Amino acid sequence: MSRFQAIALDMDGTLLTRDHKISSATRAVLAEARAQGIKVLLVTGRHFMTARPFHHALALDTPIICSNGAYLYDPGQDRILAGDPLAVAPLTALLAEVQAQQMGALFHLGGGIGYLGCEEHVGRMRRWSASQPDHLKVSLLPAEDLGAWLQAPIWKLELFNQDPGRLHRFVGEVVETLPFTRDWAAPYAVELVQPGCSKGNRLAQWAESEGIAMEKVVAFGDNNNDISMFEQVGLAVAMGNAAPQIQAHADRVTADHNEDGIALALQRWILTA
Repeated sequence: MSRFQAIALDMDGTLLTRDHKISSATRAVLAEARAQGIKVLLVTGRHFMTARPFHHALALDTPIICSNGAYLYDPGQDRILAGDPLAVAPLTALLAEVQAQQMGALFHLGGGIGYLGCEEHVGRMRRWSASQPDHLKVSLLPAEDLGAWLQAPIWKLELFNQDPGRLHRFVGEVVETLPFTRDWAAPYAVELVQPGCSKGNRLAQWAESEGIAMEKVVAFGDNNNDISMFEQVGLAVAMGNAAPQIQAHADRVTADHNEDGIALALQRWILTA
């Protein structure tokens, strides 16, 4: 039996292949891990609506850590169990500049994903959502009244611009003056959450609630927002497709996410540990 009690999985670039699928080998090994009593948990930058179809596909019984650790969502109860939304005052100031400078934005809301611009990105989500059963579809909400949205929690804000230089200037001139934690998802996309929110911190909160010591947790990831998990768990595994600076934070490096990296690592280092 393994000495580990939980497996924390990033999704994009880690659990999911390049065509956004879960391979049959990964499914089988995760089922074997669960049969040994190991809990499997999705830990993602995604909104819960774009994460839960994969939770459903794996038939997991754990909550999902969403939006870079901004909140913990329970698919069974369809509700957010705990979380820390973006502070309203600095967010209000930021959104005024977002509109003035015509930046694209996605808003992680309790009732769906709001959007301002980002037509290409939203179009991809809309097409993907159309393939899901009704109870797993994504609610995509155009930004018609930002003031009304500010009355409810906004868990994460993603800013986009197809000109990376312009986005970097905007972050340097506007975003860096505000009290938000930033994660660069890509040169053209930056993600903002409330300070203190991270995948690692929310994972630690969940583990404590389950009576699981963090040294008994394995984490898999491939990007900047996974480093906070790597720094706190007992075994950190970076994917082969992760950049060298991400791999440097891990204890082990496995194969590419398109080459069953999770399955290989679980078989080699976890299920027999």
